[in-house]
Amino acid sequence: MEELLQALWTKNYCILQERLRLVRTAEEKLAGGSLDAQSRGDAESAAHKLAGILGTFGLAQGSALAGKIETLLAQDAVLDSASAAQLKLWLDDLEAIVASRP
Repeated sequence: MEELLQALWTKNYCILQERLRLVRTAEEKLAGGSLDAQSRGDAESAAHKLAGILGTFGLAQGSALAGKIETLLAQDAVLDSASAAQLKLWLDDLEAIVASRP
């Protein structure tokens, strides 16, 4: 089973990285005060997909962080500098978790 999971991880790693990149782009735009609805929606969708798949690969903490990111981006409220700082922290941690799996 572990071999199968590793093969799936390897096969889908580029997709995971692309999803992280979408969230990072949104984080950078938010920090710069230019987060548009399209980028926010793309990042929310990417975080949702990450939350759904990371637990499958034994990264429950990563799944939980992606879920928090999704919830933050899904809010109807305007995101402020505190939201931007929180998003950056969660995303930094999420990227480290994904990178920790060989």
